[in-house]
Amino acid sequence: MTNALNPEECLERARMHEQLAATTADASARMMHQAMAAEFRRRAEAAVMGERQPVNRPIVELCPNVA
Repeated sequence: MTNALNPEECLERARMHEQLAATTADASARMMHQAMAAEFRRRAEAAVMGERQPVNRPIVELCPNVA
């Protein structure tokens, strides 16, 4: 998943995963697609409400830079 999607793109991906979940016979794949759809819907709602996306980098470096 990517954090660079706008709410409309998130809703589009949620609908895609819901369609894939509805058409697959594999139970584990269906659960994964349902979870992905729920996550994309959550992201779309969070973006509309102005929540910040988590940054995908360490907040604290464990080792200092040594020259």
